[in-house]
Amino acid sequence: MLKRSWGSFSETERRASGSDAISLLVTLDTSFVILHYFSKEPDVLRKSRSVLHFCRLAGNSGVLPTVVLAEFYAIARRDAGRDVAELRLRELVDSGLEVVQLSQEAARESGLIRAKYREKIPWGDCFIAGTHISKKADLVLSEDPHFRNIKEIKTRKLGEFKL
Repeated sequence: MLKRSWGSFSETERRASGSDAISLLVTLDTSFVILHYFSKEPDVLRKSRSVLHFCRLAGNSGVLPTVVLAEFYAIARRDAGRDVAELRLRELVDSGLEVVQLSQEAARESGLIRAKYREKIPWGDCFIAGTHISKKADLVLSEDPHFRNIKEIKTRKLGEFKL
């Protein structure tokens, strides 16, 4: 296994069989998508674009749970209007990221998280974490503090994610 440093921890990454290619599966949370589309900070926009580019490189994958699409659409529609929300949703779906519906395995994992943390983690975050675990992804990219409390996953904020 190869190791690469991502922020303050060393993440063991998958290796494509018979290849030196390093792959990383990154689950993108709603807060990341909101930053990507609505931040006014040039550094944040540059970093979010770099992350999306990284997620689409050969061997890597950006996991986009459908609950993220739903949460993002609601926020975008409320804050920017129907036309912008529709456009941005279509961009995400067509972006080359892996859009993942809630599977039975992910639903089970989500329920386990909700029960283990005594309902202190919102359902949406449980669904994202459950999808993340079922996909065996490496880390969740999120600004949401709830993810830091879930011991079963590794999470980083955009500013902590080193490319």
